[in-house]
Amino acid sequence: MKLRAHSWMAALVVAVCAMMAGTGDVHAASRAAASVTVLDIDADGIPNAVDPDVDNDGIPNGLDRNVDGGISRNGPLRGRWVGDRLANDNPRELDIDGDGLFDNSLAEADIDGDSLDDNSVLELDIDGDRRLDTAIGERDIDGDGQHDHSLVEADIDGDGLDDDDPGEMDIDGDNLADDESDEDDIDGDGRLDDAFSETDIDGDGLNDGASEEDDIDGDGFADDEDEDIDGDSALNEDYNEEDIDGDGMPNSSDENEDGDNLPNSQDPDYTDDDPGTGE
Repeated sequence: MKLRAHSWMAALVVAVCAMMAGTGDVHAASRAAASVTVLDIDADGIPNAVDPDVDNDGIPNGLDRNVDGGISRNGPLRGRWVGDRLANDNPRELDIDGDGLFDNSLAEADIDGDSLDDNSVLELDIDGDRRLDTAIGERDIDGDGQHDHSLVEADIDGDGLDDDDPGEMDIDGDNLADDESDEDDIDGDGRLDDAFSETDIDGDGLNDGASEEDDIDGDGFADDEDEDIDGDSALNEDYNEEDIDGDGMPNSSDENEDGDNLPNSQDPDYTDDDPGTGE
């Protein structure tokens, strides 16, 4: 359903269109902007993108299990159900706050519309499903319908940084840096990083033993420069480090201890902090 744009938003669109055109022709820009609509499902005059209660059901977005759907409590649609009937954690809910931006869009910086940026240290529930991002049962942290350990989930916390981006230092968005000692589940998929079943520690879709995987724990340090390859807080040379590359196989039975795809017999430094380089 298309709804009339709020006056100030329409004026802003016109101005932006005029600047982009570089002609100063406001009338032409107005015609171009005529087709632009602003989503406002509760018709309260506040666009969904900046509305603290998108559906006007009296529940702030950050506490609402269905941000963009509910019974409007006042305004022109009072007493009527507005928006959709999809809970925030429903796999079919692709735009939780109804702002016109898909939850997995790079431009979507506040998935649940609670006015807290998804990468803010204060944002503890990115998708607004009432489950903390650190909760054991939270399997889709950014609520984009893709399971956190899915091979097609490239941005687990939905902050716009791919999980394998060197600048992504908190893959699961739980406010614990990936190389922090207290971070024991880097990709937030519910499997501990040192668990036998955890074969993709940083959740980037690359198996920890894959030849293309050069940063197993996703901490931004390449494995051949990382003193703790699997991010379990035990240094590679530490006698307590029983599984250097975190592939679930103990060093004693792992023919490629440091996960560099070079067999121990051919790797002169497979147990030091510069694996696979031979230096």
